[in-house]
Amino acid sequence: MATLGRSPGHRQSPSTPQDLDVQIEEMSVDGDGIAHYGRLTIYVPFTIPGERVRVRVGRSDRGRASATLVEVLQRSPHRVAARCAHFEACGGCTWQHIAYPEQLRLKTRMVDRLVRAEVPDAPPAAPMLAPDARNPWAFRQKVHFVFAEGAGRRGSRDLLMGHYARNSRRVVNVTECPVHDARGNELAFAVHRQLARARIQADSGQGAALQSLTVRAALNSDELMATLAVSHETDRHLRTATRKAMELAPARTSFHLNLHDRDDGYIFGARTRTLKGAERLREDVGGASYLISPTAFFQTNVRAAELLVSQVLAAMPPSPSRVLDLYAGAGLFAIPLARAGHIVTAVESNRQAVADGLASARLNRLTDDQCRFVVSRTENAVSTSSRVDVVVIDPPREGCAPGVVEAIFGRLKPSRVVYVSCNPEALASDLGAIVGLGYHVRSLVPVDMFPHTAHIETVAVLAR
Repeated sequence: MATLGRSPGHRQSPSTPQDLDVQIEEMSVDGDGIAHYGRLTIYVPFTIPGERVRVRVGRSDRGRASATLVEVLQRSPHRVAARCAHFEACGGCTWQHIAYPEQLRLKTRMVDRLVRAEVPDAPPAAPMLAPDARNPWAFRQKVHFVFAEGAGRRGSRDLLMGHYARNSRRVVNVTECPVHDARGNELAFAVHRQLARARIQADSGQGAALQSLTVRAALNSDELMATLAVSHETDRHLRTATRKAMELAPARTSFHLNLHDRDDGYIFGARTRTLKGAERLREDVGGASYLISPTAFFQTNVRAAELLVSQVLAAMPPSPSRVLDLYAGAGLFAIPLARAGHIVTAVESNRQAVADGLASARLNRLTDDQCRFVVSRTENAVSTSSRVDVVVIDPPREGCAPGVVEAIFGRLKPSRVVYVSCNPEALASDLGAIVGLGYHVRSLVPVDMFPHTAHIETVAVLAR
């Protein structure tokens, strides 16, 4: 049996599956524990730094290997029982086995470690902000499930509804999801029961093949919005099932049908039809109001979104400024910035998000002079922008598109930049390039958008 922890360098990496005893040293950005055996780096899910564990390692590739946890030999004092019955089988959560205060500490340390590897003189990350550290459950106002066919009794096919298993397209049928808003769960499971009774299929054959169900539950009101994605919409049984579900739903519930007939990896297709209720759901975040379309992106955890907005507002200069908001989405930051007196240009490539942003701006009684939305790719917009005091950037997980960093920090040269990141690896990489263009990192504030996962949002403030 291998010895504990990092093994001497002359040891050979395992070439066939075998059990090893190792020490978990750190956490990966995907939420796995990291251990070493000789020159091999081993990634072990459902472990905690400091634990001694027995793992089963398969074949390695370029010095890296994934392993399955066989036994915890020495438990971390931060190990707790998972709350959800589907934990480990379901790919939604990776850290329910870690006490929540330790989750926050591990995430803060991860931001520190990754950023300092690229920017050694960066300030330490502030302790992670959490909307409710005492009760980190039912925080997802956007409830999302996928459908699949499963084997039933006597050779029949059952309609499964759940989440994908980790690193897989296999659907794990779920009966609970404690990270979802309870009202969203209740409506989703009610819709599932009606669809199952109507024998609606979840494959790509004839009829109304079911893809997914999304329910958004407004945080500050009783509004609900359900969107069913299907590959076909001609099935009369689907119409009967959805009509029954609409009859049983709470009063302020809107229903929408989305046609998603391509296997393209996206949740929604291009066409959506409103079956009942309002075309948009209203959500309030930090004093601003937003109108959200069924298929447009809006933050899943509204309480955490409020923390992000407050950090962006706090980073602004005291006097009104010209602000360029890039990757603006539906105006999460643009609208409260304009309400605070800044002159905002919001750039977003998704036309549906821009349409929502314009509707929300009107709802907040903002004029085009106060908050202007532009449909454009960020890399195109920054090449033509000028006279900007502050830039806010909230890029996708891969970070800023090529050329965006140079255009902002090398050509526009705003006095201040607020970088809102959903991926600390991409953030660290971009910050490494940014400091070489004459800027320094003033602060790093991580925010916990998704408890019980390794996902981290960070607000970085940079100045010339």
